[in-house]
Amino acid sequence: MGWLFLHLRVAMKAIGIDPGLAMTGFGVVEALDYGGRACEWGAIRTRSNSPLSFRLKTIYDSLKEVLEKWKPDFLVLEEVFVLKQYPKAAIQLGEVRGVIYLMAQEEGIPVVEVRPTEVKYALTGSGRADKEQIKRAIRQILRIEKPLSSSHAGDALALALTGLSRNRNFRW
Repeated sequence: MGWLFLHLRVAMKAIGIDPGLAMTGFGVVEALDYGGRACEWGAIRTRSNSPLSFRLKTIYDSLKEVLEKWKPDFLVLEEVFVLKQYPKAAIQLGEVRGVIYLMAQEEGIPVVEVRPTEVKYALTGSGRADKEQIKRAIRQILRIEKPLSSSHAGDALALALTGLSRNRNFRW
């Protein structure tokens, strides 16, 4: 009897990043012939009593390690929306996004930005889906049995899936 070898082609790999100074979520997803696979996901926490430069360096170093390990084809961020009543949060978000853009440039990884409604529509078919519907869709599409440990990591996986869904060859 001969051996049957299955060749699963990795069509594309994306990392979604949900930036935040206190916690930055990340999720790496591969688009395979049979659908998607979550490679790694998690959240990077920084302490509020640490200097800003240390917090940004922690985020940079942690994400760079993930990028070097998985070598994604592109990085996905959510388009920025800012609430007027939280100007400090908007500035901090901009600082973290700046670090992410710098790192992506250094690694030669293109950055794709998606709208929140595009994420909801790509995963559920509705631009008005709530957080619970998004979580269920992520777990179903990526066949993740355990609950996601962090909402930031879940958001990052959703971003990666949305970026991959723009490629016509990838459907779940």
